[in-house]
Amino acid sequence: MPDTDPTAQAASLPYPYEPPTQPMSAAAFGPVFKAMAWFILLALMAWCWRLNIDWRSAQGTWLAVVWAMLAFMVWHIQRSRIVLDHLAIEQSWMWRRRVTLAELAYVKTMRIRGLEHLVAPRIYVRNLGGKFTFFYCHDRAMLDEFTRIAQALRQHEQRV
Repeated sequence: MPDTDPTAQAASLPYPYEPPTQPMSAAAFGPVFKAMAWFILLALMAWCWRLNIDWRSAQGTWLAVVWAMLAFMVWHIQRSRIVLDHLAIEQSWMWRRRVTLAELAYVKTMRIRGLEHLVAPRIYVRNLGGKFTFFYCHDRAMLDEFTRIAQALRQHEQRV
């Protein structure tokens, strides 16, 4: 059984970062971004309805399929959460994204200050195997924590 003690996990990290003792969890997208996504989806539905398309035709079927795909994405925007604990960064999305802290090689927080409500902040992560993953995060405290992880990785890289 793997060791789940946070202090033992922190001691085994190859870079100088102390993970949070309690898991941090937040919505991946902010309320304004979510409202915009829902507004666009519903406005598109109203526009499509006004087109007077024969919904039994191929054109109507394709339009319904495209709208359903957009609705699926908006639903996941609404429900998506990001979690940072002593083991990993994980986000629920259309599929689960997970990168363990011990495998991190690079972390970058990407955001446009002042426009976080319109452009969802991202955390860009590369693991030791070279695989890139990105996470969305709206919470300022978690963004600050990811910045701390990035600083710890840079410190470690300069020492090596």
